[in-house]
Amino acid sequence: MEMITEVNNYLKAINPISARLMAERTGYSSQLIPVTSYVTVSAIEAFLRYPEAIDVITESITPEEIGALARRPSCQANSVFLWGVANFWLLGRNIMSLIDPSLDNVSNAHKVLDFWGRVSRSYRGGEYLHAADNGNKINVLDLSHLEFLKQSASPVNAERQALIRHLNATLINYLFLLYFDTRVGHGDTGPYKTEDGRTIIVRDYFRLSKSDFWWSDVADELPYENLTAIFVLDPTVKVTVTDFGTSVTTPEDYLNHLEKFAIFANKNGQLEPIDDNQFETFVSKIKQVQKSHYRNIVAMDRDERIRCGAYVYFTFLRPFAQIAGVEKEIDWECPRDIPEDIYPLVTAEIEPPQQDPNNDPYPYYEEINK
Repeated sequence: MEMITEVNNYLKAINPISARLMAERTGYSSQLIPVTSYVTVSAIEAFLRYPEAIDVITESITPEEIGALARRPSCQANSVFLWGVANFWLLGRNIMSLIDPSLDNVSNAHKVLDFWGRVSRSYRGGEYLHAADNGNKINVLDLSHLEFLKQSASPVNAERQALIRHLNATLINYLFLLYFDTRVGHGDTGPYKTEDGRTIIVRDYFRLSKSDFWWSDVADELPYENLTAIFVLDPTVKVTVTDFGTSVTTPEDYLNHLEKFAIFANKNGQLEPIDDNQFETFVSKIKQVQKSHYRNIVAMDRDERIRCGAYVYFTFLRPFAQIAGVEKEIDWECPRDIPEDIYPLVTAEIEPPQQDPNNDPYPYYEEINK
């Protein structure tokens, strides 16, 4: 009974926040990439396989140690990936409970949600499970990291602001396509406050070049893998950061209020500043890679696109395994375990059902009773 109570307490904490986050998420429907299909496949794979993978991870390191080690720039074991570890498993549970209710058991639920909860609290440095529990703040970088970033940031004039705006937009658009129409290739932490009342956003851009994404061979010649940027905003800007690592600012165009900026390449754990005079060449290379990647996606068949997208979502657990040093001990192939008779049903080309905004969305995930 104690395990059931713990699981249901986690679900009570997750339900309102996940329902709200998904309701607030900007809708997007791609004519090229079957997003709904690949999310469904990845969620089923997460439900079937995350418990075993978490066993491998926790045999090497505690969840609390993972959370503490993730509190650094360019670490993708971040808030949105944490959210995904719990919610992809739970979405898979929702789907598979309609197919085979016998698969639902408290042991697996506890294994996944206890891991998520313990890493989350350690990562956030307290009792918070979500950014929303802490006023939509993700204040995870220590003072030494922040001080280094602040000292490296330099003033922004109108000309430099235009360069930064172009660089940031190019990186975000590129990563959106590289992650198969998924907004997780970049993530913010903060807001951090300076002594004189200014606000800092720290933004990481992940896996820009060749990585475990097999389709990223097209980016083999890009010079940087992970980037970290600091945005120092004037005191008039109000910032919150959601669990998806998305900054919400008032006023909306925060770059008009940018006072200082710096961007760094993360090389073997060391942050190396990138000079502004490299921006134009770098942006040009990114755009060339993006065009090639787009052409490659067009040439794929539908199942290959689903496989790529499902891999992106299923491997939300991978950064945690990397911290534990057991990444290579886990099979990340996806799809792998989804039943053959289920796959064509969940990947059929149909329009996903629309949520009625007048209906109460709670509970997002049903409590467990066995």
